[in-house]
Amino acid sequence: MSTSSPLFDINELTDEQQKKFEIVYKELQTNYASYIEFKVSLQLKNPMEQEEEENEWQYQLYRFLRARKWNVEHTIKSILEMLKWRMDNRVDAILEQEKIAERMATLRKIVPNANHGYTKADRPLYIEKSGIISVDKILSSFQHDELIECHLYWLELYSQLARERSRQVGKHVESFAIIYDLHGCKLDMRKMLPLLNQSLFIDDNYYPERLGQLFVINPPLIFPTLWSIVKHWVDPVTKTKILILKKGVETTTTLLQYIDADQLPKEYGGSCQSCSTTSECIPVEEK
Repeated sequence: MSTSSPLFDINELTDEQQKKFEIVYKELQTNYASYIEFKVSLQLKNPMEQEEEENEWQYQLYRFLRARKWNVEHTIKSILEMLKWRMDNRVDAILEQEKIAERMATLRKIVPNANHGYTKADRPLYIEKSGIISVDKILSSFQHDELIECHLYWLELYSQLARERSRQVGKHVESFAIIYDLHGCKLDMRKMLPLLNQSLFIDDNYYPERLGQLFVINPPLIFPTLWSIVKHWVDPVTKTKILILKKGVETTTTLLQYIDADQLPKEYGGSCQSCSTTSECIPVEEK
């Protein structure tokens, strides 16, 4: 197993892309140095080595350039905003915040979910039974800002899992995959739309190109109503990564195109044998 992620290779870019990458890299050197000084001041328990930090920075510039359609000016502006946001919110320390980790554990009892292996493209796979969550219980148990912190925790965790997978397989993995099971979803899910809107803003502006694939399965009759609102908040490129699967054979057939059977719960047509805690892989607490 490799101990570090594969190095970013600028030679894999076209000549024009290399020129734009170098402009962005040079323009942001001072800002990046200030950001690294800030990270050091956080005294993280598990800081990245300097070489790995630099490597991740170059991949991050590459992601932002792709997301901003290789527009240098827009890319620089977006990255400066991202760096300021990360420092203002101490995002790099969020995985070491015990209170937020405890909140995540509590939230998991209300929102059944699991980190469930990897896709065929080696993306970390997250599965959530969104349709059976108690919306009122979530909103009465947590403040809006607390739920946003949980979303940041999740994003940082899955970015970390992607880095770890890169080391394991010896190739760069930068994105993750999600399965949202909407079976049982009710119209009160509309109460979560403000939270979803802000979460999508964070995803698009501060974590571009992190989503690799999103599978929406078992969409209920009310789904078109909800999607007619949400789709206007979703970046056009992100929309191409979303697959909405009808109930039945289509769900299993499509999921198995992207996910090996042993990485997929049996209830979705897989053959997972590694989850000993529950036959369905995703624990569901009694309401």
